Amino acid sequence: MPLHANVEPLSWESTFFHRASGRLLFSDASPMLSAAALAQYDIVQAKIPAGATAQADALAALGFRLAESEVDLSVSLTERPDVEAFDGVRRAVESDIPMLCEAARTTFALSRFRTPWYAPEDSGRFYARWVENAVLGTFDDVCLLLEDAHRRPQGWVTLRQLPEQEARIGLLAAWPGQTGRGIGRRLIQAAETWCRQQDVRRLRVATQLGNIAALRLYLSNGARIDSTAHWLYR
Repeated sequence: MPLHANVEPLSWESTFFHRASGRLLFSDASPMLSAAALAQYDIVQAKIPAGATAQADALAALGFRLAESEVDLSVSLTERPDVEAFDGVRRAVESDIPMLCEAARTTFALSRFRTPWYAPEDSGRFYARWVENAVLGTFDDVCLLLEDAHRRPQGWVTLRQLPEQEARIGLLAAWPGQTGRGIGRRLIQAAETWCRQQDVRRLRVATQLGNIAALRLYLSNGARIDSTAHWLYR
């Protein structure tokens, strides 16, 4: 199968990871993808539908390998009961950034930003920057911090508002050592409350196909699977 695609330079990732990075943009109007075009980059990413087996085979012939599989879900908030506001949730502020970054480095040590394409510490470093930017409102719009009665952190969720009355969860995680205590459900409730305050009607989230706990959490809270995809790297 011939592949028609352009390589979009990923300037921010290239600077952050110190590796020339690009991503394939597939289009029938694009030129046929060549090894020479790919050779200009240290890492080239491709995201394809999970059912696109012919496309996956063609990418494999060019040296691409599976990095991760992803499930995209969404929930219609108009079909969900309103959640009563509860104590213990606040918007994270700049003074919270150091502890949030440390928690993110631990929690997200394994992701698609993994060896052999990236250094072992790069995944945690990337998500630490993500949560920092969410607190500052420079990528996601907000980071909500869940605390117990003694103001000890229990988990966090970041959110970004999208067009057409939609929003997307960026990161959602229990604090290290606090899993299995219903924290994920409370974080989803906090996210839904924030969405309703912004007049958001649909909440989206993506997670790793292998993250069964996250899939169960989202599905049990009303989400439906919209699509599945593979990330392949060269």
